[in-house]
Amino acid sequence: MLMKTYRIISPLFSLAAALFFAGCVCYPELVEKETKAPKSERCGECHQFIYKEWMQSPHANSYTNAAFREETNEYQFTFCLGCHAPETIFTGSQIETRGINRAEGVNCKACHLDDCKMSGPTPAHGPHPIDEKNPFFRTSGLCGKCHIGIFQAWQESNRIEGQKTCQECHMHEVERKLIQDDPWQKIYPKRMCRQHLFIVETMIITTENLLTMSINEVVSSDNSIKGVLEIVNAGIPHSVPAGDYGYREAGVVIQLLDKTGAVLDSQETGLFVETKTALQYKEKRNIPFSFVQNKDAYSITARISRASFDKSVNVLLIESTYALQ
Repeated sequence: MLMKTYRIISPLFSLAAALFFAGCVCYPELVEKETKAPKSERCGECHQFIYKEWMQSPHANSYTNAAFREETNEYQFTFCLGCHAPETIFTGSQIETRGINRAEGVNCKACHLDDCKMSGPTPAHGPHPIDEKNPFFRTSGLCGKCHIGIFQAWQESNRIEGQKTCQECHMHEVERKLIQDDPWQKIYPKRMCRQHLFIVETMIITTENLLTMSINEVVSSDNSIKGVLEIVNAGIPHSVPAGDYGYREAGVVIQLLDKTGAVLDSQETGLFVETKTALQYKEKRNIPFSFVQNKDAYSITARISRASFDKSVNVLLIESTYALQ
């Protein structure tokens, strides 16, 4: 006896599929500009994972953070505003500042609105105007629209040898659906895409030895413990730290520890863009250190961290330990 099998298809799924393949534009307001522009939370209704990541990122508070407000004298230096609250980066030589929703900083539309369509690096279909699979999104030139100095440094390093793009180091790759909202997510396949946290990828720095550090020439005497910390920017295609304006610091901390990990003595120095002490691409630098001898001394540890203006954020880039016993 033959049995027939029937699959029940959700009406919403059928409707979404029909609209998907027909290229129907249901939400044209999502690509509006100026005073009609929607807030990024509208994008977050469908692109939920990306929106949550962006909310935690430096881009989301690029306009409202304390350092930017202080350095622009409460937004009086207007030439800075275009990159910190852009209408869209797809303009001529000068990026225009948004008239509304400036508190969102570098929002979704700032990077994805191109000629009245939402644009991205992957094939896409959706309920708003889309310019699918724009190859520009896979190049460092995208980030270089605002991060001009870093982009120029990257270009110089890239002439010497092949380098990762900005996205490969600062936007971790994950496999997931681009859309999480129903019914659209049901017809959208999983694919490799990038997180929108825009952070320093410490894992890439350490596993690929882009930045290396070693504690050398350690000499212990009756009165002191001396040595040299060697740091090398072996493969980060710009300075450490990097940036065009504002506060940029990478703190170097060398500590003498006892067996429990308690700090017996400490030495600190900073790498700054402003004072021209940043570690340049392919540069090797030796930092001597000296501690007062201590009978409980067990090890020496060193680390480099990327510090924020108010010290509330301290991202560890690399660390190294030298055993004394």
